[in-house]
Amino acid sequence: METLFNSPDKYKKHDETIDGYKTHFIEAGDPANDRLVLVHGGSAALGAGLYRWYPTVLPLAERLHVFAVDELGHGFTDPPRDIADLGHVRVRAEHVIRFIEEKGLAPVNLCGQSQGGWIVTYITITRPDLVKRLVLVDSGSTAGSGFKTGAENDVGDVQEIDGENIRTGGGELPYFKKIFEPGTMLPKQGLLDTRDGIRMYTETFAYDHSMVTDEYVDYLEETSRRWTAFYLEHRGKKFWDNQDVKGHHDMYFFEGKHIRDHVHRIKNPTLFIAGKNSVKGIDPQYELYKRMPNAQMHILDKASHFCWWDQVQDFNDLVLWFVTKED
Repeated sequence: METLFNSPDKYKKHDETIDGYKTHFIEAGDPANDRLVLVHGGSAALGAGLYRWYPTVLPLAERLHVFAVDELGHGFTDPPRDIADLGHVRVRAEHVIRFIEEKGLAPVNLCGQSQGGWIVTYITITRPDLVKRLVLVDSGSTAGSGFKTGAENDVGDVQEIDGENIRTGGGELPYFKKIFEPGTMLPKQGLLDTRDGIRMYTETFAYDHSMVTDEYVDYLEETSRRWTAFYLEHRGKKFWDNQDVKGHHDMYFFEGKHIRDHVHRIKNPTLFIAGKNSVKGIDPQYELYKRMPNAQMHILDKASHFCWWDQVQDFNDLVLWFVTKED
């Protein structure tokens, strides 16, 4: 399998100024083909950015012109100018919008996972002129997994998440106990200080742990050296002393509502891909899908939150089929 790690000659790396920020992104495929931008999820102080798409970019680039971008505060892109915005999904979304505009990519196909799913959903709702087709990938941030907004069409008081029935309201999910300090989304003290800890943290999101390769962990050690101390300084214990998980979820709201209460506005063709065994829970994601017009959903078996790792061939085939098929 060709990946970003074993086939570096198959793609181009770029560091350019976007909206005043040094922005790292990669590009692969024939510029004559339809364009696809891959938007990664959050990193929770590890700093992992676009290279989580390592088994996906090159197969997709066989038929598409693929871009993947490090968002603000991730990978090798600058942090936001206002450090209070570190990790904020809307600030990261506005940076992706500027990336699409300044690179002249619109209208473009968007694919986003987890918080990246929130970002591409937000872009599609607020700037539909920029978007052709939308692919959402296992996005509990968009679905509001474990979180109750009080909307009339809420998923209910109890959700099954990763084999456990949890009461909605606080936003905490079962896997939090394994990797986060209690009552926070702050990685457990010392967890990201060692290679084994970084590997264990990342394996939490994969069904197939063999996809957490040595090459990927090498990359995570590099991003951790760049970002972990920075995040702990600005979003560490002092931050969480004044912030609970429920309050952290406030960034998923805009115009007074959680983003899942806006998705009915999306008219673009949409494909929702989720992992049946996701630590974010499959039921909330299915409820989100039902609210979306002009959408279809595919659930990958034996797949968790990083479902494009767990079922590489099926994931890549689905995205290629959806993006390139005739209207």
